[in-house]
Amino acid sequence: MKGNVYRLVVAINYQYGIIYIRFIGTHQEYDRINAATV
Repeated sequence: MKGNVYRLVVAINYQYGIIYIRFIGTHQEYDRINAATV
């Protein structure tokens, strides 16, 4: 099995200790998005 295939983009609310998953995808899919605006 090949590792490190996916990318994860999250937003973190430190005040409440909450992590929001904004994007999960392959490196190729990640290249097509703007991580700052997801």
